[in-house]
Amino acid sequence: TLPPCSHIALHWGLVWIRSSSGAYLISMRILHCTDLHARDAWYRWLAAECGQFDLVCITGDLLDLNPYRSTDGQLDRVMAHLQKISAHIAVCSGNHDSVAGEDMRLQHSRWLQDLRRPNLWVDGDSFVLGGFRFACMPWQGVLPREATEDVWLIHSPPDLCPTGIARGGAGFGDPVFGELCRAERGPRLALSGHVHEPQSWRSKTGRTWSLNPLGPEANESGAPAHIVVDLAAGTAVLRRASGAKDAVQLW
Repeated sequence: TLPPCSHIALHWGLVWIRSSSGAYLISMRILHCTDLHARDAWYRWLAAECGQFDLVCITGDLLDLNPYRSTDGQLDRVMAHLQKISAHIAVCSGNHDSVAGEDMRLQHSRWLQDLRRPNLWVDGDSFVLGGFRFACMPWQGVLPREATEDVWLIHSPPDLCPTGIARGGAGFGDPVFGELCRAERGPRLALSGHVHEPQSWRSKTGRTWSLNPLGPEANESGAPAHIVVDLAAGTAVLRRASGAKDAVQLW
């Protein structure tokens, strides 16, 4: 229950109530998307919807690169789409965001570094927003021995958990990250993707909640599957492209 309100204040676009006993964050809404794979329609949707959120998080596979497919100008298209997102935005790289070749920007996801601006955070960055600490983990980067942040953007979920195991039973989670979580040294919340049909969109390992919005739908023209997280309320709501919804109380 909030105390009597003396006034409402805005800071970094977030709504706070201030009273004689302190300041209280009313809402900290995150739009979590992942594995957009250079789909123009999904980036256009993201640009149109981002104004409703305090932070947009894209957790890897922004591009759709592999050694056997032409890049086909997708890097320039995706970078242009990201420039149109007016909200605070944080991204981390995935396994389809880099490829060896003539374009040095595509090696080790170096292109992400060119996107960095005061309200856009990329691989290797950590920041504080609304009193919560965030970190953007690069694909197959070295993880710290213990998380000091509240939220990680990390493409692969922990191993041995439903968000990192496909419906057929194959595991694609990160074993190092999994060990960290099982040892109670992971972040409070991990926003991930990578596994396109996980056994569940949410799971908890140790102190770490893992969220992965991916599902069986592949709708080119509609909205991508996404999760709306409210850190202040401690809630997460999955929204599928089909319109189906599911919710969980995180804390």
